Amino acid sequence: MDLQQFLNNVGETLERGDVVVISPQQPSLGAAEASMPVLEVDLCQGTHDSAVCGVVYDLYTEHRVEAGPEADEAPEPKSAGKGRRKQSAENSKSQSFTLEELEKLDRTKIEAGQIGHLITSGIMPSCKVDADKGAIKVGDLLTTSETKGHAQKVTDPTKAVGAVLGKALAPMKKGKGTIPILVTLK
Repeated sequence: MDLQQFLNNVGETLERGDVVVISPQQPSLGAAEASMPVLEVDLCQGTHDSAVCGVVYDLYTEHRVEAGPEADEAPEPKSAGKGRRKQSAENSKSQSFTLEELEKLDRTKIEAGQIGHLITSGIMPSCKVDADKGAIKVGDLLTTSETKGHAQKVTDPTKAVGAVLGKALAPMKKGKGTIPILVTLK
């Protein structure tokens, strides 16, 4: 399984299984950059989107070691509040938590402004899909859907070139839900 870091710049909470696309608002990629920029993503909301880049997996975290009595006054971990819409990747990189905070943390949700991991290749145990666009069977190619954050069966292979998310590993006859998929971006 290949995991990549991303910045949630959607302005809403992303969840494990959401299908995401590369945001048109990327940080500067100039040669003078000292470190690799963090990919900014949006929820997919159109069919056959060639900007598809993976499936949300979990929240990126680092363990913060507390030292001595001053540890009780440690700053809160960085995360965007509900009212914040956009934030640069540079301001979002520090996401350290104490062991106690990590135990209580729901790592399946990535708030606006937080950094998460997305699966770019390999098996994703739960990907959101919309089978109302076409029944899904094992082995079907999947692409982005008009249903926000969901994948759907490829219905027109000519439109799917460059927009394939992966292959279904379980069937779904109708409705919306989650299935395991093999992420094979093409």
